[in-house]
Amino acid sequence: MGNKSRGDDGFGHYLVENIRETATVKKIDCGLYPENYLNKIISYNPDLIIFFDTVQKQGEKNVLLRDDELLKHNPISVSTHNLPFSSIYYYLKENTRANIWFFGVRPISYTHLTQEIKSRAKRVIDAFNSLDTEYKINIIDFHETLSTTLR
Repeated sequence: MGNKSRGDDGFGHYLVENIRETATVKKIDCGLYPENYLNKIISYNPDLIIFFDTVQKQGEKNVLLRDDELLKHNPISVSTHNLPFSSIYYYLKENTRANIWFFGVRPISYTHLTQEIKSRAKRVIDAFNSLDTEYKINIIDFHETLSTTLR
């Protein structure tokens, strides 16, 4: 998610451009309107959905939230889109069996994609692109891998 024309807010777009799509890893650039892509997401019958965006809330740092943690931290603005993120979460939960995660980074600049954000993105990209040849994700290991990219 995010606005690729607004510097670090293009974090999600940058990831989608660089993650390799496979038979089991699908990617969608939702831009500013993830609600427009919910049925497409559902059509993939996913096991795991990860939203990537910037975290806009004052005092919030980089975050990786899983499932109901998203609801506890719902005041986090995710670029701000037309629907509250909780509505998107509930809709996807009702229509998929997927775990839903939100990976957010704090933006540094809105004029250009900074090297720090690119560096974080590269670690995420490498994690996706280095999945085993069967493209299976051990969800616990993958969470740990993504968590370390926040440091």
